[in-house]
Amino acid sequence: MNEKTKLTSNKNPYTLWFVVFAFVAPAVVAYLMYFFGDIRSFTNHGEILNPVVDISALKLRDEKNQLIPRDTLTYKWRMISFVGADCDESCNKRIHDMRQIHKSLAKDQHRVIRMIVHLDAPSTELNALIAREHPNALNMYGDEKDISSALGDSARIHQNETYIMDPIGNVMMRFTQDQPNQLLLKDLKKLLKVSQIG
Repeated sequence: MNEKTKLTSNKNPYTLWFVVFAFVAPAVVAYLMYFFGDIRSFTNHGEILNPVVDISALKLRDEKNQLIPRDTLTYKWRMISFVGADCDESCNKRIHDMRQIHKSLAKDQHRVIRMIVHLDAPSTELNALIAREHPNALNMYGDEKDISSALGDSARIHQNETYIMDPIGNVMMRFTQDQPNQLLLKDLKKLLKVSQIG
């Protein structure tokens, strides 16, 4: 057996699995702690999606109508809002609230990305509003039928809800427009606290 063969045979076949486990384990622990831990400490206010929805199922596209690769949609926590061609008062309030919640995360702001998903081509007024008030939010585009099918409810994406996605690509919680900002912020802070990823 030559030296090269010896080196190859000495490689640990489980190395790849250890790397995968090291990445996935924190997320698994976070979910276990969040959903099955001390119920008094970890009661959630948002609706947990069951089953969770993989972000790739939304088939999000960029401004050039190119499908966005899944790996560019992960690695950070995300707050997701859906908007139509225009943004009425309720819509405007929700994306404004999303910005305020993000600011309230303080030192953890860098772990969360705000994402606005356009279900229709945005109007000039909406583009101006986003450029002026939400320059740091990511703008993406999606087909209403694809997104409704993935989330399992065609009506709700038009009700100014906010969805939470974890860093490994699971859209896993939603909040209605009627829920106070403090509740969304509280849940998001708990998720960030128990998770070491993102």
